[in-house]
Amino acid sequence: MRGDGRIYQRPGSSFWWVEYSLRGKTFRESTKKTDADEARKFLKWKLKYVGADQIGMGQFVGPAQERVRVNQILDDLLANYKLGGKKRIPREVSAEMQSQVNRLREHFGTMRAVAVHRRDVNGFIETLRAEGKKNATINRFLQLLAQAYSVAVASDPQVLSRPLTVPKLDESDNVRKGKFSPAEAEAVFNNLPKYMTDVARWAYETGARAGEILKLKWSYLNGDVISIPATDCKNRKPRQIALTPELEAILERRRAARVAGCPLIFHHDGHAITDYRDCWHTACVLLGLGHWYCRDCRDVEQNFISLLDATKTCPTCGTKWTWPREPKYLGRVFHDFRRSASHELFKAGNSIEDCKLITGHATDAMFKRYADLFSDEEKQERQRETQKRRAEWREATQAVELTTQVQ
Repeated sequence: MRGDGRIYQRPGSSFWWVEYSLRGKTFRESTKKTDADEARKFLKWKLKYVGADQIGMGQFVGPAQERVRVNQILDDLLANYKLGGKKRIPREVSAEMQSQVNRLREHFGTMRAVAVHRRDVNGFIETLRAEGKKNATINRFLQLLAQAYSVAVASDPQVLSRPLTVPKLDESDNVRKGKFSPAEAEAVFNNLPKYMTDVARWAYETGARAGEILKLKWSYLNGDVISIPATDCKNRKPRQIALTPELEAILERRRAARVAGCPLIFHHDGHAITDYRDCWHTACVLLGLGHWYCRDCRDVEQNFISLLDATKTCPTCGTKWTWPREPKYLGRVFHDFRRSASHELFKAGNSIEDCKLITGHATDAMFKRYADLFSDEEKQERQRETQKRRAEWREATQAVELTTQVQ
């Protein structure tokens, strides 16, 4: 009967094959069975999935989709990322993103993509938590996994028929609020290597991200403005930075340090600055703005608890941490300059809209989060003022009511 599919044998093969259709598309696949009755059972099983899809009770997964491995959709994700996604602005895969993808490959890579379910994701979450990773870090892995499935579903031809729903873990306890005071910022500048000092000063003045700063080229300079192309901006929207006397002074020093053949404004002996964490951590630890911790000594909640001494030796377990095994650094990060700039710009009396023109934040909500507009003391004072106005309103209302009653 039409719509019931059929079984058949290919010349030279002992296996039975099935043929069936859905929405005008014909599917053929081997049953891996040599018995005709077993092949018919296989066909009936497939037709149940076809029927469920037709009445909206489930999504049909074709034989080609069943063979897709997670490694394949991760490859497609990276290829799509390099092309620039929907905007098609080419970009490079960062070392951090590549590391996260590699970890996903270790756990899910050889699994069939259609066979990955919530329990598998939960198992991955528990594995990362056992390693001491926080919710915010785990969310970055989950985000990439979900994006890989979304790219597979949106591809043409379609690689997968359904996306993967992954949980988003709470990050409310991981909101960073680190900011530098002017004195702290100056101390950091003076303790960084010469090639990083102006990078840090630029970040403090403009609130720009490190990745954006380290890509700045002399060709972007046009008079008293630096025009940053979309390819170098995180949100893929071009923006401009108007030069101020402080920025002009930085550029003057960079001109003096310019190396022939190097197009970058900020560089290290003519080479791109790719990793500055070692010198950054060292400077912050020397200033008491950060500390080294033993990676092996943690409490029941996986928090680092053993502070290392000057020789990077753990007083608890005795481990001496040396390269390539580095201890855990906790403290101020370079990105805190972005928070500092946002906070100071707003506190100086500028509107949020004007501040965003400098920092490049896309939304008011994100700027407010970075600016940390009100300290705990200021929040408490605002609460008192609010309650005071409420008490005054209540007294005025009661006075009116008493006057009305007397009349």
